[in-house]
Amino acid sequence: MAARKSTFQFLAPNSLDVISDAVPLDGVFPLLPPVFEPLSGERALSDGEPPTELGKAVMEWYGQARGCPPEETPAGLVRAIEAVSVGRENVAAVRRAHWRRNHAGLLSVAQLVVCVPMVRPATVQPRMAASAQRIMREEYKQSLIHEVGNGLRIQAGSAQHLRDITDAQKKVRIPHAYAGEAEKEFADSLALEGIREEIRGFAYDMYVSDGERGHLVETDDGWTRVSVAQSFMAQLIGLDADLSTLHWENPADGTLTVRPHTPDSIEAAHRELRFEDASFAVWPAGRTRNAVEAWLDGASPEAQATLRMMTARMDIGIAVRPYRENSDHDVVYADMARFHVKGQNPTLWGKADDEAFKARTVVNDLVRRDYVTEEQRDVFFGDTVVPWADDPACTPYRNRVVATTHVMVSTVVDDPAVSTRYRVVRETLKRLRVPNSPLQAATTTASLAGLVAGLEGDGEMGQFTAVIARSFRKAELRDIGQHGGNWTELIERDVEEIAEGARQELENALHAKRTRLSPHQRALAVLALVAHAANPALRDYRRPDGGTNPDGTPRTIRYPSSMTLTGRGGRGGVIKVEADVIFFHAARSPEGIDQLEAIIAAATTEKPFVPVDPASGDELLEEWLRRRWANGPGPGPDSRPADRPDRGTDGFAGRSATGASALVPGARTDGADLGPADRSGAVLTLWSDTPDAPEEEEGRAGGAHPLADTGEWGQATADLVEDIDHLAARASALADVRVDAVRAGIDEKDYDPDDESLPRMIDAVGIDPEVEGGTDESLESLRRFLRQGVMAYLKQQARR
Repeated sequence: MAARKSTFQFLAPNSLDVISDAVPLDGVFPLLPPVFEPLSGERALSDGEPPTELGKAVMEWYGQARGCPPEETPAGLVRAIEAVSVGRENVAAVRRAHWRRNHAGLLSVAQLVVCVPMVRPATVQPRMAASAQRIMREEYKQSLIHEVGNGLRIQAGSAQHLRDITDAQKKVRIPHAYAGEAEKEFADSLALEGIREEIRGFAYDMYVSDGERGHLVETDDGWTRVSVAQSFMAQLIGLDADLSTLHWENPADGTLTVRPHTPDSIEAAHRELRFEDASFAVWPAGRTRNAVEAWLDGASPEAQATLRMMTARMDIGIAVRPYRENSDHDVVYADMARFHVKGQNPTLWGKADDEAFKARTVVNDLVRRDYVTEEQRDVFFGDTVVPWADDPACTPYRNRVVATTHVMVSTVVDDPAVSTRYRVVRETLKRLRVPNSPLQAATTTASLAGLVAGLEGDGEMGQFTAVIARSFRKAELRDIGQHGGNWTELIERDVEEIAEGARQELENALHAKRTRLSPHQRALAVLALVAHAANPALRDYRRPDGGTNPDGTPRTIRYPSSMTLTGRGGRGGVIKVEADVIFFHAARSPEGIDQLEAIIAAATTEKPFVPVDPASGDELLEEWLRRRWANGPGPGPDSRPADRPDRGTDGFAGRSATGASALVPGARTDGADLGPADRSGAVLTLWSDTPDAPEEEEGRAGGAHPLADTGEWGQATADLVEDIDHLAARASALADVRVDAVRAGIDEKDYDPDDESLPRMIDAVGIDPEVEGGTDESLESLRRFLRQGVMAYLKQQARR
């Protein structure tokens, strides 16, 4: 719903609520509407009319850029640029056209002054790709267009398809919104200052078929500015201000047909641009200086705002030359991304949207090399929705959990059986100028996995992609060559079969005293991880808060309990072990295998539900799983055996009175405490399993501290260093905890605790000075101990 015009602050520019100043119109903005004037005496184009002076310059530009005679310039391309142009200065601007380069190739561009209503906002648009894709799928039963083809072609199903994409985009970023402060400031700036920075785009070949196509100027950078300007002009004048595809309309039946601009369509558009039915004079009544001055003297704030938004400077490209393995799409993407990715511009695209856009390029390359089928690509891009319910006969995937997992398998897992697949992924990432590492591959394609899983909002998507990307970057999931079997070949089987295989593998491992996970165990753990992180019943989980509703029912609060990267910042005091470690620990226990099977089963029904432990009936929420499995497959954290000692007051874990003392490290959060024999996910347990040491030998000096023995001392100090390492890791994790949604001032559904732009708790809240002061003496004692010990060691070495 559009805002009331009476609420527009820019109509009262002297208000203290408006942070922008009104820019004068005269001498800054074009004050006369465009006119179409074909040159007399020139050879006619294929549409029967000669080009304008600008059109002739465009033909010369095209010939130079393409290395062909100017006469071979498509008439539709000439007319498309003539249609958007305002002012004779553009002729000289076209003659100054030049080649600009980015990491993917060269693009031939000229900067023109354009009429904003005649420019179409970008069809291929990363900013809201993930959200717009869901709208296209659910409301329009179609897909977004994800790629610019060679020859700067945008291939669509129909003209209506292109219009529907625009409508879907505008449901994600509502251009007429005027409620929040940021929205008001943006619209006020456009209305009072105009579009300050140049927009960028290309003259694209809009293609449905050989008989239905036509060139059109679209943005690649400037979607928001053009859409918001068109929307607010429309609200001011009461008429549609997006005239970019007016010539596609068929008045007789209301249908649309993609077609090129012609002299007739340009003149018709210019008539509409006068907006003669508006309640105020949008343009001067004549083209003389007196007419302009008369209009300036009487122009209302609405008229002034409209003319400031009417025109903009635009870099228009008509040709590209990709480098080596790059495509036209890569050059276009690089041109738009330079202003919207980290380090280039403060107005960034949403992380999920940008990563998903790059991931589509990766997947398209895999399809072209026959590593991914077109049917699988349709699932990855959200064009085909895979149901939650398990159906072995469903193709290409039996359920949504398997489909989500296979996104990562196809793009991140390095499988010796298809050894060149991951190489293609790395080559594509390199073309996109991002690190071609397992982490980047996992980060990029995790956004598509989130799309397949049906997640919405940057916060929800961010939590899911963080846990999936961090898990799949590890060798424990992605490096099949180290696994002693290929778990990815099992994910399409019945979960009961996978679980039964995992039980048999566990039994064999216990008999052989092995800790390495086998394929069925690994497949079960990975599927359960994806199922738990994606399960909507867990993401939307609610728990009682102790109160009651007016109708007497228990009152509940939202308490999302799906698996995340760090346990939602260690919520509830849980250990921030990374999620894959939790599930791999569970796969090493009969009890855990039962729970993993239950987690998958709960997410592969028509309506996913909260999984429960088959043995206890407890809900398998994230905090429950972390408390049970963070420290390994042994007893849970609340079941410490009586013969397992607590740590003493000196920080050491006591053994017998006569045995050695040692620091026993807890579980590392990244699986890094694996022994040399097995790096597959086993971690040190919280308590030592070493039996008590034998009685002291009679020759040892009575009364000496047990650690006076050189060997015991060395072990204890090594364990102390390990504990310091763990403590430092814990402090580092605490230092990186972000504020909650309330403190951040954002909506809960858009909240992502791993968003790096959120303030940190240590900066926003800090440490109680009393607590901080109480640590000074302890830290100084530690410094003295380390300094004294290191110096003694060096002196000892020097004496040798």
